[in-house]
Amino acid sequence: MSKYMTQSKVTQMSAMQQGHKASHPGPAATAMPTHKDIAKRAYEIYVEKGHQHGQSEQNWLQAEREMKSQDQAGDPTGYGGY
Repeated sequence: MSKYMTQSKVTQMSAMQQGHKASHPGPAATAMPTHKDIAKRAYEIYVEKGHQHGQSEQNWLQAEREMKSQDQAGDPTGYGGY
């Protein structure tokens, strides 16, 4: 590639690369659950357990375990139907 590439050429190449990534997902396409995802699931567990106080750490760890195991099983949503 020339070091004097025009902006439109850079934009075209970037679009082509993005299209290539989208059409050929690899191992990086499976994202780890985010902090927000885990927090949401931990709150759901808290509600399911009848709003028991003092269990936040256990709820968080359970949410992490569930979401990581679903992620490894290939669940693209990370929620397993939740």
